[in-house]
Amino acid sequence: MGFVKVSGEFIRQRYIPIDDIFISQYLPNADPTDVKIYLYGLSCALKGEGELSQTANKLQLTEDRVRAGFEYWEKKGLVKLSATDPFTVTYLSVREPEPTIIKLNAEKYKPFVEEAVRIYPERFLTPNDLNAYMELMHSEKIDTNAMLLIMQYCKDLGGGKTGTKYVCAVARAWAQEGFLTEKQVAAHIAELENNNEDIRKLFEALGVKRAADIDDRQAYHKWKKYGFGLDAMLVAARSRKKKGGMEKLDLYMEELKKAGAITAADVASYTENKEKIRDLAVEICQTLGVYYSTTDSVVEVYVMPWLAKGFEYDALRCLSKYCFLRNVHTLDVMNNMVKKVASLGLFTEQEIRAYVDRQIEIDEKIRAVYDACGYIGGVNNRDRESYKNWMEWGFDEETVLAVASRFCGTAFPLQQVSRTLGAMRSKKIFDKENVLVEMDKQPDKKPSQAHDYMEHNFSEEKLKSALVNFDEWSDEI
Repeated sequence: MGFVKVSGEFIRQRYIPIDDIFISQYLPNADPTDVKIYLYGLSCALKGEGELSQTANKLQLTEDRVRAGFEYWEKKGLVKLSATDPFTVTYLSVREPEPTIIKLNAEKYKPFVEEAVRIYPERFLTPNDLNAYMELMHSEKIDTNAMLLIMQYCKDLGGGKTGTKYVCAVARAWAQEGFLTEKQVAAHIAELENNNEDIRKLFEALGVKRAADIDDRQAYHKWKKYGFGLDAMLVAARSRKKKGGMEKLDLYMEELKKAGAITAADVASYTENKEKIRDLAVEICQTLGVYYSTTDSVVEVYVMPWLAKGFEYDALRCLSKYCFLRNVHTLDVMNNMVKKVASLGLFTEQEIRAYVDRQIEIDEKIRAVYDACGYIGGVNNRDRESYKNWMEWGFDEETVLAVASRFCGTAFPLQQVSRTLGAMRSKKIFDKENVLVEMDKQPDKKPSQAHDYMEHNFSEEKLKSALVNFDEWSDEI
């Protein structure tokens, strides 16, 4: 029996409910580790398995950290913890949370409330606003003066970002970085403010014309921690000019970090290659005749994995043209072709062209078989597979054409060719002369040409009664 379980209301939902309410209201403000604990615990609860120690080992956390994670979700009302041993967790419905009521010492937080009202004289701080601040200070162990300093800093920066939810998000993020005391927060603010000139240069490179806010300063601080210098940031910013401002630049910096492109030279090289890849994606789409409003998903889902396999740019261009000639107009089907040639070890343009030339040559031979048996139609994969089998069985082209000519004008000639060659293979007869001799020994089973009219047999008497003798008919007239 697992240490986690679900409530009756939870079970009645009959699915693993990662509700949008959880994603939109709880996930954004939660620590990533707490989210991981919640989701893994939910999976264990629904399976009825898992112990606290096993969960800790699986998530590579201590048991105390797992307990702390569940305590966080208990405060939010999404789980309920047992008051006695053994330690158990009951998952509650996200739509019907039962938040834990935290009793706060009114006298302890009275100075904070008075100062908070002084900081925001122009707005009314509701009991819910004040309670949100105090609960955060209690749960994250943020000093009163540290929280007041954060509130004042958010207000001083302007930009309209003084709402309780926003300020609490900033305070929570800083607390997770270890800024809990007035001294620590003041030092962090001083560090952020020292970067004003660097941020101004970034804004100029991005084409952004507004005052920097706390999010901009936080982003810059994060990039510095990643190891980026200002020169690398500026190279990245110039490549994102007028393409979404700091928000898009932040996404790009995360991408660069994952790619290991940290120095200015690395960023420049990565950016250049990224533009080439995007141009390649556009060219492939144009060749296939497909349109996407943005190629980001095409690059991520198709082109990048293709290049990661080892394909040259020109090899992919060559393949896209071959797909177009084969009447392929989707990236998904082209992806199948890419997998096929990759399995054959073909990655360069020269190798792909040689392969394509061989395929075209084979198609021409299949068309010759079509002509020999009187079949009209385009070459398809089924017939390509059949022709490949005939060759692998040991028949030469001349023998295949001779057999095909025997079925000219019959219904379904290609199927008959395949059946005949299969029979000859069983008899170990492969040369043209002996194949034709063996075919001549067989009774003539050549079917008549198909027609689409009905047949009916009449006796001579019925036939005479049905027909008119025009000579007799004219005499009577």
